[in-house]
Amino acid sequence: MELRYKDSAQVDLQSFVDRYEEAFRELYRDSGLWNESSIIEGYERSAARLYDGIADAIDARLAMSKVLGRKHLAPSWYEIDFYVGSRLVIVYYSEDRKANIRWVESISVDRKPIIF
Repeated sequence: MELRYKDSAQVDLQSFVDRYEEAFRELYRDSGLWNESSIIEGYERSAARLYDGIADAIDARLAMSKVLGRKHLAPSWYEIDFYVGSRLVIVYYSEDRKANIRWVESISVDRKPIIF
């Protein structure tokens, strides 16, 4: 099946990554550390890898003809959850079998607390 993302699902994932990046930017901004900008750049790269890792994991699971471990929610809606590293990712998707399209409707990622 062809896999497509609804705009809302793309916003869900991008918002999670943006909040991740912003949390570390705020933490290290004006910290007085000599390598403050390097630390922030490292977290920006980490955020990009996090986005790619989650998107790749979604693609890998939903591109298959059969999705293992899915839960049926409505006539054409399903839920699947899995881990990317230690982060729980929950994806809601629908299927249009006639058009052979699987739509990613929503993405939710658990938030690991930042411990100081």
